[in-house]
Amino acid sequence: MDVRLQTALIAAIVSLSLAASVLVRARKRRDQWLFGIFGVNVALWYATRFLATWLDEHLVARLNLALGITLPLTAVAFFAAFVGNPDGPGAQRMQRLRRAAAGVATGLLLLTATPLHEHLLVRATVLVYVVVVLFTSLGLLYRRAPQAASRFESGRLRFLAVVGSLAALFALFEYLPYLGLEIPAVGTILVLVFLYMLAQSVLRYRLIDLYELSGRLIVLTTLAFVLAGILWGLVSFGGGQYFLHAVVASLVVLLLFDPVRTKLGEKLAQLLFRERHALEQSVAVLRRRVARVLEVDELGDTLMNGLQASRRVTHACIYLADVGRQSFQLLAHAGPPPPERIETAPARPLLDRLAQGTPVVLDNVQRQLEEHRDRGEDRQAETLYEIAQTMQAMNTSVCLALRSQDDDLFGLLGVRDERMLDAFAPEEVQLLAGLAAQAAITLENSRLYEELEERDRLAALGEMAAGLAHEIRNPLGAIKASAQYLTEDSEDEHRDEFLDIIVEEVDRLNRVVGSFLDYAKPASGNPAPTDIDHAVERTVQLVGPEVQAAGVRLELRLAGELPLVRVDIEQLRQVLLNLVRNALEAVQDRDERRVRIQTMTAGDPAREVLLLVEDTGGGIPAHVRPHLFVPFVTTKQKGTGLGLAISQRIVSAVGGRIEVRSRDDGATFVVRFPVPPPPPESPVPDEPTMELVTPEAAPI
Repeated sequence: MDVRLQTALIAAIVSLSLAASVLVRARKRRDQWLFGIFGVNVALWYATRFLATWLDEHLVARLNLALGITLPLTAVAFFAAFVGNPDGPGAQRMQRLRRAAAGVATGLLLLTATPLHEHLLVRATVLVYVVVVLFTSLGLLYRRAPQAASRFESGRLRFLAVVGSLAALFALFEYLPYLGLEIPAVGTILVLVFLYMLAQSVLRYRLIDLYELSGRLIVLTTLAFVLAGILWGLVSFGGGQYFLHAVVASLVVLLLFDPVRTKLGEKLAQLLFRERHALEQSVAVLRRRVARVLEVDELGDTLMNGLQASRRVTHACIYLADVGRQSFQLLAHAGPPPPERIETAPARPLLDRLAQGTPVVLDNVQRQLEEHRDRGEDRQAETLYEIAQTMQAMNTSVCLALRSQDDDLFGLLGVRDERMLDAFAPEEVQLLAGLAAQAAITLENSRLYEELEERDRLAALGEMAAGLAHEIRNPLGAIKASAQYLTEDSEDEHRDEFLDIIVEEVDRLNRVVGSFLDYAKPASGNPAPTDIDHAVERTVQLVGPEVQAAGVRLELRLAGELPLVRVDIEQLRQVLLNLVRNALEAVQDRDERRVRIQTMTAGDPAREVLLLVEDTGGGIPAHVRPHLFVPFVTTKQKGTGLGLAISQRIVSAVGGRIEVRSRDDGATFVVRFPVPPPPPESPVPDEPTMELVTPEAAPI
């Protein structure tokens, strides 16, 4: 078996494998079906060439010639679908070429059934027909490139047209045996490489960009020729030990694959893809800068300035989740300002897609949307439409998640280049994903740094509070005692009124100092397994007289049999008292005075125990909500502004959090307590065994 015969057999197997790799997919588009037909045509063409030579069968030789005539037809049919937009001028020209080629092919196929098929003129006509059809179709593909929807698709079409022309040129050598000319089977290698490129193009959902195509083409072609050269040298100088020679050549190729691919990729990036190389350098520099940032605001500015400096981004934004995870607030942006706030509920489809661990690209979403609409899959199409709407509202084409080490999504990073569609290749999206991961790490470090600063500040505040209490309470005590003494012997009725005011204000200042001390001291308490329902019932008994005096209807809805949570029960009562008293004050001027306390669990199995305090007041003003848990921020005329701050510290100390849901007809405070994991089951010790020692066996 000579080299040409072996090459034909290998080419048939490889072509069939490439076609099968596309046809075995569950859902196939039209271009994938046509590529499969084209690949099977190529495989049968090489297979019949192998059988015709090996068996020396004239009927098989005629079949091989017929398959060689149909090969340009299947190629043109595939290119017509690959161009897209059947109503465009490029696709119409391709269809006209296809009809003309079909007419010529019909005549040539009829000739193959007659003795004239062996005539030199007929075979020369077949060669001319193949040249005209293939090169015309590739020329139309090249002309279609300027009308492509994106720069990368345009470059890819040009690239495929050029490489395809080279492959077609070498494929002509495969037709020369029809004219009686025998040359080495060099063109077979390039034909298979081109088939591989097409297979990858239709297998990938997103169109492959030039970087990946060029890298794979050059690496595969180089290694193929290296393998062929090594094998030829070993066979020429080492005899006929084909198996041993093939093993040695394969080992050499395996050793060369990674370094050759890396080196050629670097050279291609520097020489042919300067924009990609420049983006890689810019992202690398930006990641180093981001890693040195400690302040959250500085991080936003650093990211936006660095992305703009790369000259590949015209719009960028970064959002961080608020305390209640009800929305994402804008931290920083580059370019035209996006919305200041992204609500979590409308953005849920986008957040769910990001939760799968991959960036979301708007162009991919829109392509998937069209596919699902064509298939009549309305539910999936509606979800994709909502994702596209959210990304367009953010003015971003690539959205990346900012995740914590616990895989908690707490932020969004969006970028866009408005100068073109499909502006970022898959590898570039991965570069941006790496930048987002670095930004997430920096944000977590920034929060830890802020917590350390807060702890140091509170320690200093505690020392100051102790001194403040000592310095203020002593004169306040004297003032109060004097005022009380004066009220016992008073002749002026107005004097009594003012003295009462003095006593009242002194009491209020005393409460402020007490609250200040409560906020400054550590909030850890003495956590122990606690039944939330039982704590709520006891607290309601304490606050019952206040509720009745205020004329408020108090509703109690307890879940019952809640899992125990670790919290100091006295501090839990303090939190609930703060929330209930706030609710009582909120409903004072309302027609419906109602406060509801409810408990429930979240998750299955329960991961959290929720304590809800709901009122029918007027809600919380929007400008107050972001600062609701900040010390000394209050909406009351005589409030200290420390109650909610203390409550949040108490709950945070046990791993929970307080969320606020405000509306026009009231507000709901949700206190979330984590459920501790169950203790590990201790292994049951083996039951002790007793050995009965008989007198005969007892040791002496």
